[in-house]
Amino acid sequence: MTLQFENYQIREFQDNDVNSIIKYANDIDVSRYLRDSFPYPYTKENAVQWINFVNKNYSHLFFAIADEKELIGGISAMPQIDVHRFSAEIGFWIGKLHWNNGILTKALPVFCNYLFTKFDFNRLTANVFEGNEASKKVLAKNGFVLEGTQRKNVFKANKFIDHYIYGLLKEDFIK
Repeated sequence: MTLQFENYQIREFQDNDVNSIIKYANDIDVSRYLRDSFPYPYTKENAVQWINFVNKNYSHLFFAIADEKELIGGISAMPQIDVHRFSAEIGFWIGKLHWNNGILTKALPVFCNYLFTKFDFNRLTANVFEGNEASKKVLAKNGFVLEGTQRKNVFKANKFIDHYIYGLLKEDFIK
């Protein structure tokens, strides 16, 4: 599966993405606003394990963001379960070299359209950590609404920080 937007694409992870993942993910400024499961430092072993895990388990929901040369980031959706089974949590990251170019702002609606048209999702949710103003802007520009704040709910970098919950309904996206 490949989704094209401008000079970029959302595509499946490939074995030859290992070096690009390390190049862009092994950055404290990238990992600072991501869950601890996104390691720092980010090693070759982490990259190989990630590609193998995604290709085996989530190849239709976890993707690379790439320019014409290489992987520059990632975007994903994690389906929820039980009474939340028509919802998915989305996440994204991009290498620091590509920050402030509007890439994620353009990638997100393409990805949301894919999720809403290919799956039975009625709602997408995104979790943003305190201090991550760029992700808040990307979400707001794409119709996500701040639905709540969980105060001091996240423990990151040896301190408690706020956790912001954004949501987007299928009916609001299609309008």
